[in-house]
Amino acid sequence: MKLLSLALLTLLNGSLAFAQDNKLGCDNVINFSDFKGMTYLSFMEEAVKPTMDEYAMEGYVLKGRAEAEEALKNVSGKVRWAATKAAGSKETLLDIADELEGQVTNMYELPGLIASVYNNVNRYKLATFFGLVNCAGAIVQYAPGHYAYNIHYGTGDVDKDERTGRSFGEGHERDADDASDKNYLRDLEEFGLEHESSMNNFYSALVKSLSNSDSSDMKEVSDFGKTLLTDFLAVYTAEQARNLMDGRISLHWDAALLEVTLLGAFHAGQDQVKLFYKNPNTGESSFTSTVLNQDTGCSVKERKERSARVYDYWQFSSSVDPSHCRRSGINITKKSFRKLGELISKYQEQNSPELVNNVLGHIGRSSRGKLNIFKQLSKFYISSKTAKALGEEESNELAKDFSAFLAQVKKDAKKITVMIENGEL
Repeated sequence: MKLLSLALLTLLNGSLAFAQDNKLGCDNVINFSDFKGMTYLSFMEEAVKPTMDEYAMEGYVLKGRAEAEEALKNVSGKVRWAATKAAGSKETLLDIADELEGQVTNMYELPGLIASVYNNVNRYKLATFFGLVNCAGAIVQYAPGHYAYNIHYGTGDVDKDERTGRSFGEGHERDADDASDKNYLRDLEEFGLEHESSMNNFYSALVKSLSNSDSSDMKEVSDFGKTLLTDFLAVYTAEQARNLMDGRISLHWDAALLEVTLLGAFHAGQDQVKLFYKNPNTGESSFTSTVLNQDTGCSVKERKERSARVYDYWQFSSSVDPSHCRRSGINITKKSFRKLGELISKYQEQNSPELVNNVLGHIGRSSRGKLNIFKQLSKFYISSKTAKALGEEESNELAKDFSAFLAQVKKDAKKITVMIENGEL
């Protein structure tokens, strides 16, 4: 097994930055700004996926005790706790790093390598942390101090590769943290409530990032919002990597993440979160401010009622099949969030047709089904038919028009909520 190939380093020449300000000391950083001019999907295909594949197949040299100990200081408390729990103790974790230092491995072989020196540990979770220590994947810098560490993603050629990989977001306000869907949605709700002044710039930066690999608008967003956008791009990268593993581009979990993120503007305008929710006990769906506590389909416990939150777009599967009942994600609620997207789009088409037409002028309108601008944007970005480079002017105009649309959605959220409740939409 060889180290990262010279061919890949040549491919990314000018896009690898050394001695960056990331807290984990990675020197194999891909600068997002170097790919400005291409869509995010093209950025994934040209830079991120090849880097992930190279690390998965060719591997890397394991760092030792000192680097592992330093990494523990520069990750979130949650990541640190998970790593030490997987090893049983911090000392055992450091001993394993010491034993393995200098060996060459990859994501497929590392769990077995860990077990060969310490068998009584959670080899898989520990392997993820060691992957993070070793910067073993696509490390992307979106802005100074804001990084996504996309670690241990499979190529798609091995069984269950679509379940591999973890992405960690790092920002000025926070050390590298596991950017899980649920935590991200918690932060999205908090951002809508407490950082209203930079919401338009947040969505503008998001759209420009996906249209033109341009995150320059992040400088206009609050520090909390910058970290939120970094987490969005980290999770989006994770889901897009899995989307690309089968060689076929389609609306996937990346689309779900994007559409729910855009709906965050609507929920920020409500007095309290109300959304479409499928009751796991009755199977009935309703527009409601009350939900049941989340639990797996495996559970038989009675669930308590509580107020709806934006993170309720993330759910466990309702299947009782032992092989599926613990699955979870945002995509599980796609019928619910897409129904809401349709009704918001219907209201805006009736009341703000110019804003709607401005957006559709960029992304087109589906000839099938009801108008859903949120889904239509997903279809635009996650498609091999969309141009790989839209151009800066087009990207800026799309960002301006979509941000204006979302600002109106937020402004109209209370009225739309009442109309949905009254069956008027």
